[in-house]
Amino acid sequence: AKSTERSYGALLAPILEDSRVFTVISSDFCHWGQRFRYTPQPPQDDEEINEVYEYIERLDRKGMQQIELQRPGAFADYLKTYKNTICGRHPISVWLNALQNQSTQSSVRFVEYAQSNKARTADDFSVSYASAVCRVRRTFSGDKFTA
Repeated sequence: AKSTERSYGALLAPILEDSRVFTVISSDFCHWGQRFRYTPQPPQDDEEINEVYEYIERLDRKGMQQIELQRPGAFADYLKTYKNTICGRHPISVWLNALQNQSTQSSVRFVEYAQSNKARTADDFSVSYASAVCRVRRTFSGDKFTA
C-alpha cells in the first residue's frame, strides 16, 4: 500500500500545487471501544494519564505530530506501532506523499481536536476528530510574493 500511496501522491502533487485548487482531506481519528475492537489502555506506570480518554488523546496527538512533520514514512511507522484506527489513513498518506513531491514548501498545523465521548471504562466508546490547516509557504522575490 505504501508504493500505491507514493504513486498517487506523485500524480496529485502538481494538481495540489496549483494555487487555484483548494483541497480538503477529512478523517476521523481514533475509534476506541469494544465495538471497534480497539481498546489500548494507558500504561500502569504513567502518572500523567489517569483516564482512558487522556490516553486516546495522547495517541491521536502523536499521530497528528507525525502528519505535521509531512513525512509519510513517519506517519506509516506511527500507524504500525500504535495500530490507531484512523479511517482516513490512506488518503492522509497519499496527501503527505503529494506534499513531498511538490516544489513548494507547506506548513501543516492541527487547529482543533475533539472526542465524541470521554471514555473511562471498557464499556465506553469514543471517536476522535481532528482538523488541520495546510498553508503554502510564500517567499518574497523582488517586488512580489511567490509560492
